[in-house]
Amino acid sequence: MNRYPAERSCPLRPPPEYARWREEAPVTPVVLPGGRPAWLVTRYDDVRRLLRHPALSSDSTHPGYPAFGSAVEVPPLSRSLIGLDGAAHERLRRVLGAEFSVPAVARMQPELDRIVDRAVDGLLAGPVPADLVERFALPVASRTICHVIGLGYESHEVFEHNTHVLTDGTRSAGQKAAASAAITALVADLVGDRRRRARDDLASRLVTTGGLTDEEVVDNLVLLVAAGHDTSANMLALSAWTLLDDPAAGADFLAAGPQGQQNAVEELLRFHSIIQLGLARVATADIEVGDRIVRAGEGVVLGLPAANADPRRFTEPDTLDLARADARRHLAFGFGPHQCLGHYLARTTLRTALAGLLGRLPGLRLADEARAPQIKDSMDFHGLHRLPVHWETPVEGRDTA
Repeated sequence: MNRYPAERSCPLRPPPEYARWREEAPVTPVVLPGGRPAWLVTRYDDVRRLLRHPALSSDSTHPGYPAFGSAVEVPPLSRSLIGLDGAAHERLRRVLGAEFSVPAVARMQPELDRIVDRAVDGLLAGPVPADLVERFALPVASRTICHVIGLGYESHEVFEHNTHVLTDGTRSAGQKAAASAAITALVADLVGDRRRRARDDLASRLVTTGGLTDEEVVDNLVLLVAAGHDTSANMLALSAWTLLDDPAAGADFLAAGPQGQQNAVEELLRFHSIIQLGLARVATADIEVGDRIVRAGEGVVLGLPAANADPRRFTEPDTLDLARADARRHLAFGFGPHQCLGHYLARTTLRTALAGLLGRLPGLRLADEARAPQIKDSMDFHGLHRLPVHWETPVEGRDTA
């Protein structure tokens, strides 16, 4: 039986085995790191259909769930909307969804601009070369989620460090439980404070008008804190590396204007597909997938990186094309009922951050050691550990006073 996940031969592309399985056995049996068997689904159309299938469950407590040891299997994330199905999931999504709608994110644009400018200012104030992960990608992503939720940025080291532990496939169950407890305590303190003194933030609205218990508020805010900053930071670092490694692509991105930049963001999301382990589900009834029958109780892994590189859906999928007309059809945020709640905020943050970074630092370039990217190959999410850069001729930013 094939071992999953396979190893990458190129740091920034999915393992070549996924392409082979997609052609020869699009529903292939695999064995996961803990020894549990599962079905891996690799073709775009199959993955997209199954993401909406009512007989596939996200419940990681189910005995047949294809456990990776990933963060979503650890309480309280396993109790949040990401681990629920049906009416329980829909109820939480209705409460939270308005906070991440297109109008809500549009109202955040001035604050996103300020966050990005502040991060560029921080780069300019520090030594060169600089690590773009530590000094730009993480500050932008963490300040953004802190602004949305109402969490003070002074706590960023707590949730950044512990999210890293939670998403690290080499950490023990005990280490992950301790990391989860640390983030939960941080969020529980916030919820208790907002119960006493409401402000204009998501935590306050959930405890005063959301109709949720404090435990439900805490569980789902932990999800937003952990996943919300980590995925955005990883995607921002990968995208910056891509545009700096090919200066022509970076120039094209800047010249494209907001609409063209947004399309380029979609292509970057498709190309990198940072949910590198795929999405885990368990069948609650027999399901026909291609020429296979997935039986009730069997685990299924929906291979998003393989699906987003399927030539049946995307022409020359291994080529980055920032003007790709159908780039938005990617599955990087999932699809269907469990599509990423914050996908529009993530898209907007990524465009704003890349435009601000490249616009203010036209001489930004990779340091020599960044040419061989240091990827997170044992993590839940594809990303970079470090991204050393140099720059010259900075451009003044917006007035953030």
